[in-house]
Amino acid sequence: MRFDLHLREVVKRQISEVAQEMKAWETDPTLREKEREAINQRICFFEHTKQRQSMRYGGVDGSGDFPALTYADCAVYFTVAQGVVYESTIDTGLKELPVLSDPVVHVTWIPEHETKRKEVLLDAFAYLAGSDVKEVIAQSDYMKLRATAGRRSGTVDELFDGLILPHPTDAGNLGIQLRTTAEMGAALRLICSDQRPNYVLVDTTMSLPLVTQSGSLFFEHLKRLCCVEATKRGIGFFALSKSHGLPSVEQVDALVRDKAMAMGNSHAEHWFIRLPIPNVDPWAFPLPDGKRVPPYGAVSYLVRFHRNTPIMRLDVDFNYWQQYLRGSDYAATSANEAKAFGDLDYASHDQRAFGYPYPIKACHDRTSMKMAERVALRKQIIDAAVAAGMKRTLFKDVSIATGHA
Repeated sequence: MRFDLHLREVVKRQISEVAQEMKAWETDPTLREKEREAINQRICFFEHTKQRQSMRYGGVDGSGDFPALTYADCAVYFTVAQGVVYESTIDTGLKELPVLSDPVVHVTWIPEHETKRKEVLLDAFAYLAGSDVKEVIAQSDYMKLRATAGRRSGTVDELFDGLILPHPTDAGNLGIQLRTTAEMGAALRLICSDQRPNYVLVDTTMSLPLVTQSGSLFFEHLKRLCCVEATKRGIGFFALSKSHGLPSVEQVDALVRDKAMAMGNSHAEHWFIRLPIPNVDPWAFPLPDGKRVPPYGAVSYLVRFHRNTPIMRLDVDFNYWQQYLRGSDYAATSANEAKAFGDLDYASHDQRAFGYPYPIKACHDRTSMKMAERVALRKQIIDAAVAAGMKRTLFKDVSIATGHA
């Protein structure tokens, strides 16, 4: 990136102006004394977990090329996701188990033609999910949550007809939908597999972006189906996000440090706090306008696994929480939750991802596509199309053609 002197000064001035606007907009409300006391009472610590026997952790992540190529009014998207399972051992830590299913991979050709576009996208969703689209909608509990959240449930056919199916040039939307569908499809395969992991971990949240709107995204239904099937099997389907997106968290961190010191613990790590569940917990956590945390159908936590890693957000299916974590009273519930976080802590000791569950990191490393891999994939698609009788000149890889690769 090169700027002449004048442009540098313009950029500096704009950066300064943006910084002032960000500061003016910043919303980090000071916690009131009542809120501080409520949070302090609910800060829970858990032990650094050095041993777990026969505990199985599934991890899922995805990637792709969105789009890989364009030609005329069409685009080609490439999506990949994978699930892995690691088992705890007494002597060697986490041991990877043989993969029982292949990575979820799909090359999606999306034309502008409305009827064909919808057909192609629905076929892609079904392939990535490993199940018929209407069956996913019917078996998921999304309709029930929709009735609660938006007071409109709809039928399977109505939800099917209302699925948002973007045009081929809407790369951001398509990228999110295809990648997330692939990830949830890989997660569902792990949940239903014979390996029966104790936990399946994904790098996302349980948020349902359109549950109160008229349309919906297919991956919302699939995400909730993962919750339904996991809870039915006693599997913890947990969404862990490295970005909590909440205000006042630095103040919470200070409260944690103070409480840890008061307990004789100089390191404020290995702690969690469950954010208040509507109609369950009799307290409130200050949240920015418009943000629904916990999401509909979920329970949300702030958690830290190591003092050198950031505070993260963990979302758990509400039904799983009720059946497997909620106890007869607050103390029993906290003990069950601490046990679950201890299980996750054991999976967070690998030096390549210390303080973060390694199975998710392992999947990320396997699915992330390097530029050389993207270029090779694009060439392979073009060569196959040419062999089928298409003209090579039809295909455009704008990033290479313009020197941006």
